[in-house]
Amino acid sequence: MTTDTDPTAGVDLERLVRNGLVETYFAPVVDLATGGPAGFRVEHANREEHFPGPDSVARLRHVLRESPTSGDLDASLRALGLRAAEALGIEGRTRLFLTAEPESLVTLEDRTDDPERSIILQLDPSTIRESPATVLRSVRQARALGWGIGIKSVGPDLATAAFLPLINPSVVALDKAVLDIKDPALLAELIRILHAHTERTGAVILAEGVRDDDDLVTVRALGARLVTGPMFGEATPHPEPSDPPREDALADHFTRNLPVQGTPFSNSQGLKRDPLVMDEEMLRAQLASLGDRALDAGRSAIAIGVFACLEQLSESTYDRFVRLRDSAGFTALFSGEWQSSPIDGVRSGPLDASDPLRDEYAMIVVGPDWSAMVAADRRVDLGPDGRTEFDVYVTTERYTVVDAARSVLTRISD
Repeated sequence: MTTDTDPTAGVDLERLVRNGLVETYFAPVVDLATGGPAGFRVEHANREEHFPGPDSVARLRHVLRESPTSGDLDASLRALGLRAAEALGIEGRTRLFLTAEPESLVTLEDRTDDPERSIILQLDPSTIRESPATVLRSVRQARALGWGIGIKSVGPDLATAAFLPLINPSVVALDKAVLDIKDPALLAELIRILHAHTERTGAVILAEGVRDDDDLVTVRALGARLVTGPMFGEATPHPEPSDPPREDALADHFTRNLPVQGTPFSNSQGLKRDPLVMDEEMLRAQLASLGDRALDAGRSAIAIGVFACLEQLSESTYDRFVRLRDSAGFTALFSGEWQSSPIDGVRSGPLDASDPLRDEYAMIVVGPDWSAMVAADRRVDLGPDGRTEFDVYVTTERYTVVDAARSVLTRISD
């Protein structure tokens, strides 16, 4: 809903696109390692505004996200940007960085026959949080079609980094507000989070909004390789075509574009070792222990609980997830008996009657520099004393935990 004071009031993006009233701007991106060009950040503004600039770009993006046809509109803007780059003679190997909405990823065309053009679709953390199931499925398809994936606006709120392990972006673009952080402890935490990702995957950090030498000092401390902002050239609709990069900053990125499938227990079976056998009391203790550890993981962590077909959480488990909701970057809960989460602010989704997740218990924690999981499946036969027993995997193997988290989050109701 808009009001007279809303800066987006009266902006009809569909009309602007249809009538050719959207201007494409190109901001140069520089590689600090080589000192040469690394591509262009592509953005769009309303041509009807006399001095379109950053505010116009933000307004257009806000209107797009509020539209019921955001996917189609974003696809149109992407097509406009690519056509403008071609018309300007921007070299095919020049990397382009475009903001993308999850809804538009299903409209991507196949670019695998055009490997020279390297395009990074930058997702916003807020849109990933809103639609994790859609994003996780669409990202794999986008990569299979030849598109690169990045995450933008990572910054002062460390929760913006929570999905780095699950999306595995090749480019992590920092929010411009990072350059104004004065708290050295917050910067230190952000640096640790960023480099846990880049060290493991070969991704690179892109610093946006760099204004001067003081910003450049911060950028170098953060470990950013790519930079853009006023210090390196303003965004313009008529950029000077640049030479292709002397080396590919993303050449070492480890994509690992696997299908999103399975359950925590089935993913754990890939560890190729026998599960532990536990009774119900020991399993509850394992789940609680990992949940308690997750409370100290911070805003950049994801915490997920799976409780088979449990009708109601115990008081201690309920309280623990309330605290996780307030301390972690993203939380989710699942049971075959729920249509929605029993805790406000904790995500969930209904489980199909045939979903094997209805037979499993799990606690999954994915942080930037550590991950852990307890995954259990009820045994058919009772134990020697007639008690219910479970096959249980307890693991910190990074990719097993990440794959389990990805598989569970595809059940979320977007």
